[in-house]
Amino acid sequence: MVAATWLGHVRLAVRAAELTGPAGIRINSPATAWDMAGNFGDDLRLTLVEPQAGLSVRKRVDPVGSAWTVEARELDVGQLLGVRRDARPLLDGGIADSHLDVRTSPDALRVHADVGLRGTRLAALADTAADEPQLGDPTDLTLRFDGAWQRAGGAIDIPEIHGTVAGAAVSGSIALRDLDTDPVVDLTLGVQRLDFGQLLGASGLAVPESLGMMPGSGRDLGSATIELRVHGHPMDPASLLVSQKIDFRPPRQMPPAITRLRGEFVYGAETGPGPHRPIDVSPASPDFIPLHDVPPLFVRTLLLAEDAGFYGHRGIDLRELPAALLTDWSRGGAARGASTITQQLAKNLFLSRDKQLGRKLQELAITFLLESALAKDRILEIYLNIIEWGPDLHGLRPAARRYFGREPQALTPAEMAFLVAIIPGPIKYQSSFAHGAPGPGLRSLIDDLLAKLRSVDAIGEEDYRRALAEPLVIGGDTATG
Repeated sequence: MVAATWLGHVRLAVRAAELTGPAGIRINSPATAWDMAGNFGDDLRLTLVEPQAGLSVRKRVDPVGSAWTVEARELDVGQLLGVRRDARPLLDGGIADSHLDVRTSPDALRVHADVGLRGTRLAALADTAADEPQLGDPTDLTLRFDGAWQRAGGAIDIPEIHGTVAGAAVSGSIALRDLDTDPVVDLTLGVQRLDFGQLLGASGLAVPESLGMMPGSGRDLGSATIELRVHGHPMDPASLLVSQKIDFRPPRQMPPAITRLRGEFVYGAETGPGPHRPIDVSPASPDFIPLHDVPPLFVRTLLLAEDAGFYGHRGIDLRELPAALLTDWSRGGAARGASTITQQLAKNLFLSRDKQLGRKLQELAITFLLESALAKDRILEIYLNIIEWGPDLHGLRPAARRYFGREPQALTPAEMAFLVAIIPGPIKYQSSFAHGAPGPGLRSLIDDLLAKLRSVDAIGEEDYRRALAEPLVIGGDTATG
């Protein structure tokens, strides 16, 4: 509705609106009133007057293009914008002090952004009961950058990005070239003082009770500094060159459940239905295998398949992440992952099996704790003794006995490749060898692993050909292979 208020002034009244999106997402805005000056052709000014002041929009036209300016001062974003998914809030925008300039011309679009939000609350990333808070702790967000999109050359440049989120300082740059032909990306990202306790709080997540931290002891889970650079062709994930540098400052007091892993402990596996036997991770257990008794070829096979950079990273391997994400996107699903062995151990020891983003943040925090408290060999030793290899089947020694009726030291290269190949889906793959031999799909995975071992000279040509020809017989504890 348009109404003339007095000579030379026009007020716009806009009805309340709701935008319905996929997955139950709804964006609501209340009825608003704007004072308008100028006209839509040359110089237009809109100033918000109801339900609050603090927001203005201006459009200017000149011979080479147009420019839009949006400015917010002490604007309560929550009064203007509600974002929900079904009945759950996704955002409380807080108080905005922001400035945005967008200038367009025939050959380019240029953007200057200086965004500041105080007391913003983001959607909780955990499943919460109806009477629990559904938004994370209030946090301040800032973002500043200047960027340009050159239409003719198919290039986007954002030479400097600066921001803050959950107390961490973020900086970086983005350059995209040849967008119309074969895109090339050059991205840098730096995160300083990433406090994991504060990050979990802003995400509406609790410190996992499984860490054994006393109530009232705070959320000190340590902090990290991360530097990342990505360069290459996104259309060819294998071409991406990724470098990373990660430093972690451990908490003043390590959680008790982490420190106990330095010695003997009992692990209570809770995967799948039915009762589960506790796993005694100690030399006194007949099922325990110390790392020095694990065949070196098995370790090599495991690392090639699950975490090639295990001994060189600090718990997470960002070098694998861009290629994993692009491969998943191009195939339309979760075709591959980028979880390190330490991340898998963090999930198995302390977290549920759900695939929520919130669990991944908790997993990240625990991963850094594990890497800070334990040596690499100890992490690998625990992993080999507790991970799942089938229904209520945990640890390398029981798995070797169950499937091949022998000790791990007596396994053949093909049998080792089989055990490693089923790690990502030990329950899912059960039907693939239900008749005593791997099906074609699983056998292909085994042969691919053997080819990798040959490519790095972990096995010789004769052993490789013998392993390819070996008929794998998978049975119970009496199997002879």
